[in-house]
Amino acid sequence: MHPPMVELLALYLAGLAFFFSGMSGVSDNLRQMSGQRFRQALGRLTHQPVMAGLVGALMGATTQSASVVAFILSGMVSTGLLPISRALIVLACANIGTALLVFIAASDLHVSILLLIGITGLILAFRLFKRWKPAVASGMSVGLLFLGLEMMKQAFQPLASSAQFAHVAKFFAHWPYAAFLMGVALRAFIHSSSAVAAIVVTINRGGQLGDFPAMMVIAGLGIGSALATWMLSGNLRGVPRQIAMYQAMTNCAAGLIIGALLIAERLLHVPLLLSAVTALGTTVSQRMAYTYLALNVTVAAFAFAGLRWAPTGLAKLWPPTPEQDLSSPIYIQHNSLNSPETALDLVALEQMRTIRVLGRYIDAARRGDPSQLKPLHAAAAQLGRHIAEFLEALLKLPIATDLAARAISFQRKESTLRALEDNVYLFSETLIGLASEDLAGLLIESLDTILFSALSALETPGDLEIEILVNMTDDRSGMMEELRSRHGLQQAGSMNHTSALHYATTLFERNVWLLRQLALWMRENAKFTLV
Repeated sequence: MHPPMVELLALYLAGLAFFFSGMSGVSDNLRQMSGQRFRQALGRLTHQPVMAGLVGALMGATTQSASVVAFILSGMVSTGLLPISRALIVLACANIGTALLVFIAASDLHVSILLLIGITGLILAFRLFKRWKPAVASGMSVGLLFLGLEMMKQAFQPLASSAQFAHVAKFFAHWPYAAFLMGVALRAFIHSSSAVAAIVVTINRGGQLGDFPAMMVIAGLGIGSALATWMLSGNLRGVPRQIAMYQAMTNCAAGLIIGALLIAERLLHVPLLLSAVTALGTTVSQRMAYTYLALNVTVAAFAFAGLRWAPTGLAKLWPPTPEQDLSSPIYIQHNSLNSPETALDLVALEQMRTIRVLGRYIDAARRGDPSQLKPLHAAAAQLGRHIAEFLEALLKLPIATDLAARAISFQRKESTLRALEDNVYLFSETLIGLASEDLAGLLIESLDTILFSALSALETPGDLEIEILVNMTDDRSGMMEELRSRHGLQQAGSMNHTSALHYATTLFERNVWLLRQLALWMRENAKFTLV
């Protein structure tokens, strides 16, 4: 006696909920694990193309989502840990790794799934191995994902022989090419190709759809994935957009090729893809799994074929934004620590980039255009974090005493630059829209002049340039008080023009003081200012 329809529907919905909760849990926990150390280790592991491919396949099998892998890679490319050409290799092979889920859906691993959930759940419940909590939580999420698949299988076993499902199978028997569109539609609205493939494998476990329509659903996932990626990446710019669109292009091409091979085999009666997967798989579920693997191998093949032109072509189509260019270290890379003697020269070059962005803040205040202020400030802060982490890593190495003293001095310089960048940003943000005010214009042009002198002293260090900067940043508190009095800024009320200008004068004083600290640092370390 078959269970009631309501019970089967409840079982299927519960399984679907476990499945997507598990996928979400895997993604969330792996994002927690993708910190600086993880990304640096990943950067070292992917140094060779073959290793990059193996790591990509492992990441795809673990995350079951090329989107999560793309998220991690975007951050690594943006921060200079990984060149985009190598990131595309990792992403290409990650697609192959996602096929693992579909093969598991075609297999019976009920006991293993329960053991995985039980062990990881107990570890989390008793708070064991706290250091590895994200990894253990990811393992439990994987178990929930597979448990959801098992529940869906159980729900569809009696439904597969129902009259309603027979009508669906009959429709695709008459219109087999429509199955391709079904795959496109499913993938366009479900965020994971492997999830769609696993669900379709589960539904078609008894083979009611027939081999050709089932394979056409899998082929349609390539186009659906490209469509979904294109729709979801509309708000991305620069490197993330480049990676997303390359993924979309390769998926689209692979879906068209797999679909064309299946149609050609059906019309021309020549042994092609369907014959190959029939020889490999004894059940329709296995044949669908092999078709999905073929789709993702084709995605990887197209990705590898385009590697020669991809970095240049993608940069032309979707160029990096100014803030992405700033946030990515150019000179200090993960292997720069191999030569500690030249490491501080590279740090000095990166710090020059921070100084140069200050002029862009002033220009924004002068034009009254706030659009780029926040993105540039966030990018400069990210660059500052990279420099600070690099200096900390350098000091942990067994280096000579004089080099360690220089590194500590550069840490002091970086601290001054971080405070200066933050204050110039606040100064510019405060004066947005007030450049027409006489006092605002005077403050903007005065600070711009001092910043220009600081930049000149850093670029062409010499006693004269440094002494000019020292004199320009001498204590001007009396002059500032007189300026406030002349413009009626002694009493700051509510946040209006007057109070904004009063705050700007305070920030101006702070910026001049910080520039003086930088000038004094240059006087002490004149020969190390810039190489």
